[in-house]
Amino acid sequence: MSRRKINGFIILILFIFMVGSIIWYINFPYYEKVAEKRINTYMEAQNVDKKKILDKDSHLDFKTGRWEINYKFKDEPNLTYEYTFDRKTNQVLLLVFNSTKLIGGSSVESGMNYPSIHEGWSKFDEDGNLID
Repeated sequence: MSRRKINGFIILILFIFMVGSIIWYINFPYYEKVAEKRINTYMEAQNVDKKKILDKDSHLDFKTGRWEINYKFKDEPNLTYEYTFDRKTNQVLLLVFNSTKLIGGSSVESGMNYPSIHEGWSKFDEDGNLID
């Protein structure tokens, strides 16, 4: 194999690696960062006391392509608050579960300290501000 072919092969491998790294960054760390910001803004609107967080799980839902962050709070250990961020629509949805059963997202009647601020999805503008 000539030196020119080897150099071309190395450049191709480096190019593929760089493109792959950029795609990975956009789909994971950057997406998580944006989701965290939007969900934190949503939680501030709910007046969530972050000192009461018992557990947090953040992950990409590969089936829907949306980022989910689940919280359990010290004063509501039986409830799981599932915040879902959809980057395509720039919206957040809150669902609340008791064990594995969906109990709502918009009602304090179910024993929730932090009810949903909107029915269904909550929209954000380009700057990350909630739209009422």
